[in-house]
Amino acid sequence: MSATDSSAALEGTKVIEVATMVAVPQATQLLASYGAEVIKIEDTATGDLLRHYGSAKNGLGAWFTNVNSGKRSVALDLKSAPGREILTQLAAEADVLIEGFRAGVMARLGLGYDELAAVNPRLIFCSSSGFGPDGPYHDRPVYDPLIQALSGWASTQHVDGNPSLIRAMAADKIGAYNNAQAIMAALLKRDRNGRGCHIETNMLDANLAFCWPDAAMHCTLTDTEGVDHRPNLLASYRLYTASDGWVSIAIGTDQQWQAACSALDRPDLAAREDLRTTADRSARMVEWYDTIDDMASAFPQSEVVARLLSADVPAAPVLDVADIFDDAHIRATHMLSESRHPVVGGYRHPRSRNAQLGEDIALAPAPTWGQHTDEVLLEAGFSPEQISAWSSAGHIRAN
Repeated sequence: MSATDSSAALEGTKVIEVATMVAVPQATQLLASYGAEVIKIEDTATGDLLRHYGSAKNGLGAWFTNVNSGKRSVALDLKSAPGREILTQLAAEADVLIEGFRAGVMARLGLGYDELAAVNPRLIFCSSSGFGPDGPYHDRPVYDPLIQALSGWASTQHVDGNPSLIRAMAADKIGAYNNAQAIMAALLKRDRNGRGCHIETNMLDANLAFCWPDAAMHCTLTDTEGVDHRPNLLASYRLYTASDGWVSIAIGTDQQWQAACSALDRPDLAAREDLRTTADRSARMVEWYDTIDDMASAFPQSEVVARLLSADVPAAPVLDVADIFDDAHIRATHMLSESRHPVVGGYRHPRSRNAQLGEDIALAPAPTWGQHTDEVLLEAGFSPEQISAWSSAGHIRAN
C-alpha cells in the first residue's frame, strides 16, 4: 500500500485495477505514486503475464516491479460467482475501478459499469481498451506495436528510409498517462457534482492525439489552396557523431547557430549565406544537419558538449541507459531512487510523482501474485471461513 500522508495528492482514494501488462497497470502505478491506495486484481491461473517478461530475479520481473509498486495484489477467478461477489464488494467501497479487457467483457461478466454503479453511484469506472467500444476494430486484440503502426508513430520513425518502431512501449505508456489523466479529471468532476461516471479510453485515440500536433502538421490544413508546406524538421531529427561517441545538439535560433559555429571553430559555416537564417536552414535541413555532424566530429563527446554549453547552445551526451543513474544532474536532483524489495533485493526506480507537489512518498514494493488476497478480503468483511473455502475451491489464490 502506498504511504498515507496528508500531503499526498490522492491520499484516501481507493482504486481497483483489473488488467495486465502496461497501459492500465502503469496508470494505476502513477495514481499510487500520488498517494492512492491501489488493489490489483489478478487471475488465479497465471497472474499478470508482465511478471514473466524481461530481466528477473527469484521469479519476479523487473518490468513488472517498475509498474506495480505501491499496490496490493488480490487473485480472483472472475468467472466464478465468489470472484464476482468479491469484486462487487470491493467496488462498493472504491473510488475508481479501471479495467483493461476488450470492449464488453466486464459487462458480460456482470461486472460492467451499470452493475457496479448500482452498488456505488460515486464509482468512477474506466474502461481502457485498444480501439474503444465502437468501430470495426473494437473487438481486435491489441499490443503496443499495432498502435504504433496505426497511429503514425512507425511511419515517422524512419531508419534508412523505412518505417520503424520506437524501442519502448510508447503506445502503451501514452495510453497509461491518458488513463490516469482522465481518472483524475473525473475525480475532480465528482467533487463538484457528487456522481461517478463511465470513462471510455483507448490506446489508439490517445496515441493519435499525442502524435497529431507535430507528426501530422502536413495533414492538418484542409483548405489547401495557398498552403506553404515546409519541411518538417522532426522528419530529419538525428544525433551527431563526436570523435568518441554520440551527442544531441538542438539549434533553434539564428543566435544559437552563430554561437555553435564559433564554439566549434567553424566561422566559415557561420558566414554561409545559404545557412544564415532559420528559414534558410530549414529549407535544406539534411544538408544543414550534415554540417553540424561535421563540426561535432572534430572533438570528443565531452568537449563538444562543454564547448556548446559554454556558448549557451543546447547540447547533451547520448547516455546508455545503464549510465543514467551516474549522471551528475540525475544524482543531484534525486530523480531516481534506490529501494529494497523482499524478492528481488535492491532496485532502482523513479521518485514518486507526488514529489512534484513538494513531498515525495515511499511506495511499497511491487506485490507477489495474490500476496494480499486474505488481507484485503478480511478488510472487506469476508470471514476467514469463507476465504478458506474459496481458496480450497480455487476461486481465489493467496500467496
